[in-house]
Amino acid sequence: MRFLLLLLWLPVAAWGQDYAGLLKRAQSNDPATDFTALRRAYTRQPGYNGYESPAELDAMLRALAAANWGEAEKLARSVLSTSYLQLDAHYVLLLVARRQTNLAEETHHDFMLRGLSKAIRAGHDGSSPEQAWTALNVGEEYSVCRLAGWRMETQGLIHQGARAYDRITVVNSEGKSFPIYFEITDWFGKL
Repeated sequence: MRFLLLLLWLPVAAWGQDYAGLLKRAQSNDPATDFTALRRAYTRQPGYNGYESPAELDAMLRALAAANWGEAEKLARSVLSTSYLQLDAHYVLLLVARRQTNLAEETHHDFMLRGLSKAIRAGHDGSSPEQAWTALNVGEEYSVCRLAGWRMETQGLIHQGARAYDRITVVNSEGKSFPIYFEITDWFGKL
């Protein structure tokens, strides 16, 4: 009987790791969304590349800096159409929703930012390789730093055993410089 229960449980567990299913839960603001599993499933998608960022990202950030809200919104929606876990695009759409007093949109993008950020940090503080945050790609490292209000100074690769880390030296708004570590082993060197 236990064997039969195990067989019945396996398809449910496999579905729980399916990107499309996990993404649908996140898009519906399901509080039970497992953002860590969602991010992990994303890395198993065909064409995943930890070195690429969406083509529209730089233009979206320039539009945001210029307070060109319509263009920033259009570009953010385009980014999310192919990279739904992209932090900066959710941030732009959160700001747009606040400007438009669109509570449903604001709530959703806040939910995504909080869930993704918590999964990136995973209870760590980023202060050392042992406390490293997990990044899906280089762009996500930059997004985390940007959204924290940090200016990046240097970036370097560190190996500890079989693990690879990016060490980014950042400066906060008070002018204090400190390192932040990101675990990159799962995609480092895999083009």
